[in-house]
Amino acid sequence: MKVLWFSPTPCGSIKRNNINPILGGWLISLEEELKKHDDIELSVAYFSDIEEDNFEYESVRYYPMGCKNNMNFFQRIKERKKNIELTDKIRLQRMLKVVEQSQPDVIHIHGSEDSFILVSPYVKNIPIVVSIQGMIAPYCEKFFSGVPKHDAFKMDSIKDRVLFTGIRQYWKSFRERGMRECEYLPRIQYVLGRTFWDENCTLALNPNRKYYVVNEILRPPFYKHQWKGSISTGRVKIISTISGGIYKGMETALKTAFLLKKYSHLDFEWHIAGYNSKSKWIRIAEIITKLKTSDCNMILHGKVDAEELSKMLCSSDIYVHVSHIENSPNSVCEAMLVGMPVIASYAGGTASLLTNEEEGILVQDGDPYVLAGAICSMTLSVERTRDLGAKARTRALQRHNPENVYQELMISYQKIVADFFHISF
Repeated sequence: MKVLWFSPTPCGSIKRNNINPILGGWLISLEEELKKHDDIELSVAYFSDIEEDNFEYESVRYYPMGCKNNMNFFQRIKERKKNIELTDKIRLQRMLKVVEQSQPDVIHIHGSEDSFILVSPYVKNIPIVVSIQGMIAPYCEKFFSGVPKHDAFKMDSIKDRVLFTGIRQYWKSFRERGMRECEYLPRIQYVLGRTFWDENCTLALNPNRKYYVVNEILRPPFYKHQWKGSISTGRVKIISTISGGIYKGMETALKTAFLLKKYSHLDFEWHIAGYNSKSKWIRIAEIITKLKTSDCNMILHGKVDAEELSKMLCSSDIYVHVSHIENSPNSVCEAMLVGMPVIASYAGGTASLLTNEEEGILVQDGDPYVLAGAICSMTLSVERTRDLGAKARTRALQRHNPENVYQELMISYQKIVADFFHISF
């Protein structure tokens, strides 16, 4: 079967240049698993910052859809201001050209939030399936959780406004992508998902779509390393992975850390992977809460690769997820896979990942009091906390088993082709 992926990242082709991926590693993991089997002839198309020819690498055909890289400073600023529809028109032509060149049996679009979904009305003779990552339209409902819209806009500097890099421009682009998603998802016949949240959100937009469950293969280090079950008797190490967006809940983490320090007198340090001290999201959280990360025992690590992050998880005591909206956050899945006790906000699809009081603890998003109490409860009952971690690992190993995920994907492809061409399966 010939399958064309439209991917938000270059997938495994980055290894040609010895690049260690920070984002999108789960797609590389899935690609690596497909390479072990002869059932799929895989092609991967992605948008690139440079112009380069199509190429083959490790049995996969890659189609880089390059953008002009010779723009001067003012042209780049103009490009940022450009309406999303103008950019989409250019991208659509490049995507249709790739479809013509690759001649796939199935087109698999990874994510409904990017412009890949634009090809759906123009390709009539090939089944198209969209795998849901996040969903921008529902995320818009929670975009300003914890930080009022008016206050967020006031935090844009003059530089942000001139360069179109501030919250106002980010929100404009985010909302436009959500509107595009609502326009095109109702035309998609086949959907891959993982949670009750994405199942219901896609059903709301398209009652006629056919839904298949396909889980994700995580990055290799999280299978290799394992938490040792050592809740500290001294200083407790809390860890969170947070990146991008107001709705990721950094202000909740700050408020929670403040409560822990002032009232519980817990001896703790809270490690944040994904943000550094110069991050705009840290600045916004500190302004809105009037709290400083440095005063709340928080340590900011910036972006870290999978190997380093897996080791950080295994040397910490509790994983905490504070986002106001998610589908199936890989950060929670990674913590579960190494066997950590997890506290996560009951938001989006997180309840499909773990059962409250079975493989972790779920708390109301945006509530620092219940979150602080949940953290304290884990430190007071070490055996219970270790049991939560062990059960989390058992569930994650099953859900993210590479062979299981491969079988889920292959069966879905086969069912989609059979349904599209009215073949009995």
